[in-house]
Order: sequence, then C-alpha cells, then structure tokens
Amino acid sequence: MKTEMPSSLAVAVSDLPQAPMGWSFLCKDKDLARGPVGINYLDRRLVAFRARSGGVGILDGSCQHLRADLSQGRLVGDCLECPYHHWRFAADGRCVEIPQSQSIPGFARQRAYPVQVRNGLVFMWNGSRALYPLPFYSGLQPEDYVCAGPLTFALRCPWYMVGANGFDFQHLRTVHQRELLEPPQVWKEGEFALASRTVSRIGRGNRYDRLVRLSAGAEARMTAINWSGSLVLVSVELERITTYGMVSLRPVAGGGVLAHIFAFLRRSRSALGRLVFDSLRILLRLYFIGRFLRDDAILLNGVRGGQLNLIEADWELVRYFQWLSKSAHGIPASAGSQ
Repeated sequence: MKTEMPSSLAVAVSDLPQAPMGWSFLCKDKDLARGPVGINYLDRRLVAFRARSGGVGILDGSCQHLRADLSQGRLVGDCLECPYHHWRFAADGRCVEIPQSQSIPGFARQRAYPVQVRNGLVFMWNGSRALYPLPFYSGLQPEDYVCAGPLTFALRCPWYMVGANGFDFQHLRTVHQRELLEPPQVWKEGEFALASRTVSRIGRGNRYDRLVRLSAGAEARMTAINWSGSLVLVSVELERITTYGMVSLRPVAGGGVLAHIFAFLRRSRSALGRLVFDSLRILLRLYFIGRFLRDDAILLNGVRGGQLNLIEADWELVRYFQWLSKSAHGIPASAGSQ
C-alpha cells in the first residue's frame, strides 16, 4: 500500500540533524596499536584509544582544560594523558588525575561515546547512549566472516542522500540499467531500520555488467537495510554468488559526507583457504561492490540540500524521508504514526 504523497518534503529534510543518531565507522582497530587516533566528525575533534586492559574509548578530543588536542597525548595504563598539562582521562571520560591539583573539578570530564569493535573495525554511536547494538546480517554471526575495506568516497552532498539511493528504485533503471522483475518492497525492520528489496535483471550495457552476468548470473535479489541513516547493510543474491556489503556514513564539516564501503565473506573452513583464498575472494567482492557504487558516487557528488520535488513514482523515497525524520533523531518507529 502506497504512502500518501505530501505536498512538500522541504520540512522533513530541513528537520534532519547534521548527523544521524546511529553507528558509524571511525577507524580500524589496528590503528589504535600505534597510540591515540584523532578523527574529525563534523566540526568536532574526537580521539579514539585502546586502554592497556584492552577496552576502547572514544572521547571528545579537545581537553576540557585548555582545549589541547588529546590525540597528541599518550597512554598511561588505562588512561589517556593530555599532552599539555598531563591530565588523565579514563575511557568513560572521567578525569582521574591532575598532577597540579589535589582535587578534580566537576568540569574535568570529556564526553564519551558508546563503542563497538567488530571484524577489526571500530564503530561509534553518535549520542550518549546506544539505542540498539551494532547490527549485522540477520541469522549470520560476525565471527564467521572476514571483512575488507574501507573503500572511501568523499562526497559533496548531504549524508541523507546516500541512504536515499536504497529507496530510489527509478535510478536502478536509469543509472545501472537494471530491469526490475518484481515490484520493489519496503518495510520497517524493527524500531530503527527501514528495509528495501528489489529483484532485477542485470543488463549488458558495459563490461562490468557483462562480467557480473558471466561470473555470477543475470538475476540479482538485493536487500538493503538502513539503520538510522548512518549504516546500510546490503546483501545481493545472485544465481551463483551472494555478496554482503556495508556502507557507513560519517558527515563532515561543510555539508559533505564520507561513505566507507566494506565487503564481508564467510571464512573458509580449511586453514589453506583462510590463508590463501579468503583474502583474494574478499578483495574481489569489495572491488565489485565499489564498482557498482562508483556511478552513484559520481552523480551524488555536488548534490545540494534543500527542498525535494518528488512525484508519484517516488513514493518509496517519500516513505524513506518520513521514516528518517524520526529515526535519525533516535525516535523509534512505534512512537506515533508515520
């Protein structure tokens, strides 16, 4: 059943936050082995570090004292030490030691963010409390899979336009030359996720499509689950191969967004397969995912925010933006009518 078409979506778009409240990739776990890592998130400076006991902390990166960059500091036990006056902060943001003072003032606390580490990747929740665990593909266990990436697209467009691609079924015909074999489906996947599914026939218009048809088959069943506008899990069932990809979005200052692309592959059962073949197979999957998304990245680059003038054929996009106007703010789908 189609959602009733509103007269304008300008209000829904203008009400979206600068960054959605959800999970985003920040860095690789191995990067933290060298010490604290500084990351820019919109106009904020963040710092990620691994405590000696193994836990990972993500804090606001400007020290509450004199705004020094904590990513220039060093680890002392389980704490991050500011490079300027050696104030020490725990992974939860508490200041636990000030060399020049016997007492610790109330303001001496860095904002801390929820963290999850998976498949060697560090994810941060944009908010003080995670509303749901870091998602994975339904029925699959992350430890059974290897991961490759990220491929990174730096796009000059609003973050919400990247996720909109999963519900813009018209562009599958016009940009990717896919023939839709069934009507697209859109449904809520719990309180904070919106899913779409398409069944399409791959064209023969370019070398990439012909290679996909030859190696994997001509029919593609694609499911994309968008979590809060910040993380998209995609699975594509081809006739001979199933591909798993993930798109993580991190808004940057100036209205742009970093789109980090990952591929997942089930680990081989044999030691030889894990040692030799998995790395090659996963890199090939990442290449094909990146090649498919390249045309989208080119067309999204330079898209500006503002009023969206949609038509009846865009009803799935209408539903996406109506859902996003709640989910991106951390409001569950069951909170009022959509």
